Amino acid sequence: MNSLSVVLQSLITKRLLAFACAVCVSLMWPSAAAYADGSTTSPDWHYTMRPADSLQSVANKLLARQHSWSDLVRYNQIDDITQIQPGAILRIPVDWLKFQPKPASTLSTTGSVLIKKSRDSRFQVLKAGMNVHVGDEIATRQGTALIRFADGSLLRLEADSVLVFNKLSHYGQTGMVDTRMRLKKGALSTEVSPMVKGSRFEITTPSAVAAVRGTKFRLKTDGPSSTIEVTEGQVAFSHEHGSTVVNGGEGARIHQQKSQIERVPLKPAPAPQFAGTVQDLPATLAWESPEAAKYRYQLTDDKGQKRLRDATLSKPEAELDNLRNGEYVVAMRAVDDKGFEGLESKTPIKVDLQADIAELLAPSDGSTLDYARPQFRWSLSDETTLARLEIARDPAFSELVTDYEFATTDKTLLDRELAPGTYYWRVASLVDGSQESYSPVRTLSIRGKLKLVKILSVNYLDNQVGLFWNSVKEAQGYRLQISDSSLFNNILKEETIGKTSAHLKLTPGKRYFARVKGLGSELYQAEYGPVKELYIPEQQ
Repeated sequence: MNSLSVVLQSLITKRLLAFACAVCVSLMWPSAAAYADGSTTSPDWHYTMRPADSLQSVANKLLARQHSWSDLVRYNQIDDITQIQPGAILRIPVDWLKFQPKPASTLSTTGSVLIKKSRDSRFQVLKAGMNVHVGDEIATRQGTALIRFADGSLLRLEADSVLVFNKLSHYGQTGMVDTRMRLKKGALSTEVSPMVKGSRFEITTPSAVAAVRGTKFRLKTDGPSSTIEVTEGQVAFSHEHGSTVVNGGEGARIHQQKSQIERVPLKPAPAPQFAGTVQDLPATLAWESPEAAKYRYQLTDDKGQKRLRDATLSKPEAELDNLRNGEYVVAMRAVDDKGFEGLESKTPIKVDLQADIAELLAPSDGSTLDYARPQFRWSLSDETTLARLEIARDPAFSELVTDYEFATTDKTLLDRELAPGTYYWRVASLVDGSQESYSPVRTLSIRGKLKLVKILSVNYLDNQVGLFWNSVKEAQGYRLQISDSSLFNNILKEETIGKTSAHLKLTPGKRYFARVKGLGSELYQAEYGPVKELYIPEQQ
């Protein structure tokens, strides 16, 4: 055998070994497109008959249009369809199932994230709630995106990454999915839901392929090399030179120009050394961890969807600052000297900050004031605490009548008059620019003055006199006084009237004087209006 034949035989042997390895991986994760025996025969999916099922109903529910219930009879070699009982197993080739494309959905984004739809040539901003279809391309700059697939699997695309969605399919009511993507550059992390037989979840990079079946892993690539870190489950990790199965707690790296796949154990998860509630900021969180080259720290909301912090640290300590009260999740993992990030600890924490509560000084609770621009005063133990006066018409403070900003002050003189009525007031205090606390609530009443009532006209008929005056909006009634003195030293008649007129019988030849005032609630003061002289001449 000449030297050329030896070289060719060696190359063929390497290719056959690589193919054989790939076939072994496919046996562990079967799919509708890659079969264990290398043939074009579709693998079977097994369906368990239910009490209400018939072959016709199963076929209508699961099979593509070109297949019918009679195909199931022949394929399963059923002699008597009347003998099929609940619990019986039907074998159905995957190729026969209904094929339904189903888009992924965007759960959240942070920072700058763009998407280029398959039919478009330009990128647009990706927002939460937008669907992602086959052929779409997502590019993150200084942001991240969280994507959910048809089966509930999650994928977070990290900053400075580009991901193309090659296939997003759903096989009817079987629950099977076929999800394939291409990570052009950057990094991502996944939580893949356990998949039924025949499902496929695959991510390719310029230098590797990662095929999974219900697992959690992180994948990153710079083009010539690709790195995977499996935190749970297993991933088939392969390239043109061969393939390997990476288990939970392991990392692997593929170099385009190297046939050997580098494998390492991941560093264990750091142990948190802090309480679950933070009552003061800034606060330092610390973890106990084996020595590492560096550490990766991340902070998300309580549902783990929105990324709030992401930093590489020199030691397993992180500082919390500028956070609102609420619940969060902090994650920490060690990074070895080869750049492999280890298993992470995720710890829920609650931020419960308390601002300095103001002590209210004046006006006193339940006060009734005759002036419409009172001054409000309070005290704070910390002079640097910001405060804001809030006045509302209701105890829930949904109808605010003030719009002051927070300031370092302990008093406020109203910049406008309050209309007569009862009000509720409190002082809000602010700490760290985000957390508010409120003082107890006090009530305050402003007393006003009713408009003067003027007698507009007087009608005489014999010894009868009719008086008519203007109405006052806030008046609940009117009080009429009649006197024989313009100074009303001697009151001849005083009457409370609910309307704006009165009729009197007076003695002719005598002079009388009349005046009227409105009657309001205890929040209104009233004075008598101008005096009107009345006179009925004596008949000759």
